[in-house]
Amino acid sequence: MRVNIPLIGPTYTNRSVQVGNQHTQNFYIEANQQGEAAALMPFPGLSLFATAGSSQARGMAIYNDSLYTVNGNLLYKIALNGTVSTVGTIAGGGNVVMVSDGTNLIITTGFSKPYKYDGTTLTQGTDADLPNASTVTHMNQRVIYDQADGIAFADLDDPLTVNSANVLLTNTRADSLQAVISFKQQIFAFGTDTIEPSYFTGTGTPPYARVNNGVQEIGTSSPYSIATNKDFIYFLGTDRRVYRMQGFNSQPIDNPAIGQALQEYSDVSDAYGRCMSFDGQNWYLLSFPTANRTWLFNEGSGLWTSLAYGTDDSQHLIHDYVYIYDKHLVTDRRNGNIYELGFDSFTDNGDVIQRQRVTQNIDSRILGGEPGKMLYMNRLELEFETGVSEVTSEATIIMQYSDDDGRSWSQEQWASIGTQGDYTKRVQWFGFERFYKRKFRFTMTDPVKWVFIRLIADVEVGLD
Repeated sequence: MRVNIPLIGPTYTNRSVQVGNQHTQNFYIEANQQGEAAALMPFPGLSLFATAGSSQARGMAIYNDSLYTVNGNLLYKIALNGTVSTVGTIAGGGNVVMVSDGTNLIITTGFSKPYKYDGTTLTQGTDADLPNASTVTHMNQRVIYDQADGIAFADLDDPLTVNSANVLLTNTRADSLQAVISFKQQIFAFGTDTIEPSYFTGTGTPPYARVNNGVQEIGTSSPYSIATNKDFIYFLGTDRRVYRMQGFNSQPIDNPAIGQALQEYSDVSDAYGRCMSFDGQNWYLLSFPTANRTWLFNEGSGLWTSLAYGTDDSQHLIHDYVYIYDKHLVTDRRNGNIYELGFDSFTDNGDVIQRQRVTQNIDSRILGGEPGKMLYMNRLELEFETGVSEVTSEATIIMQYSDDDGRSWSQEQWASIGTQGDYTKRVQWFGFERFYKRKFRFTMTDPVKWVFIRLIADVEVGLD
């Protein structure tokens, strides 16, 4: 009989491979109008836009309609045409947070006094009450910093001066403040054990007050994992679960398999998160430098996949993201390269993108029969969309299968998908041995548009 084999799915690798061992790399899952997972879409590739320095990326922001980035110990300005100019020196080598207050670009490093750039001069603060903040935000004409015991509000006329009276203590718990952000006219102070929201009162010193019934009993030890879009705050909790917050409610959006993976990482404090909006899709990218892994959450489908660089499943290149100059621009975590993110790019700046899908196990129960029955497969057919390519020669796809939950794999079986201009394609494989359960692995490295649609097989259920 001809049956549809479950093809579209997330990355879901359990400690027990029998429970779950699916893998989806360098794809995202697109949902249809009914909210159902409909296709595996290729995550965009990278093409070079500019190069600002050669050291580790630290942060990127928009100020006065221009792009700025900190790379190594230098602040750079990148113009519309990709021209790079050096602005000045920023101490240190770790992540920075940058925000515009409408007049200045404010930069925090986490271990030194913050900086401001007014379009002409780069200045580091010297005020004794100005904290060595890790994060900075802006709301109601005030620049706002984190400090160990509370939220520090800068003076209205000087973002590098803080009056000690203008500090709102975060004392629900005796935890250390990690980050401060503004979202929908609220200030959120992220500690290691709590999240305390505050609102603008208009009076007092400071003119803000805590929303007591909005305090969340979850915090973060990964301050740079916090990211926002127009609807949600995303962050990695101290308990190593991934959360999404709307209003004053935080809900976990991970799954047990992701949770198990994160529990096994030796260090997650250096994790960083980025919200990206692209082609009608909202994504939350969460990258782990120490663990050398990157995860991608698609808001539309509510499912997670993996992103990777090269062919060894290592951490993706993206460090920062902004939309400016009618381009989606990202920094390279390793160096000063700034890339344009695009669906018409099928490499990462010329380097191979390996896309892979490992399906769930197929057995007689999934096919609607009694469990534990022998299956006989005569033909396997993969339907996908391609046709756009950076090469003129024929591209290929590799199929393998496993009958032991992915512990070992069959020999590679290669199939040609044709040349550029061939669109909806069906590739077939024949001559399968019988099995009780089986999963399939599809691997692609050619610079081609890959959209997986469905997997079909001719299968007969045996009597034994």
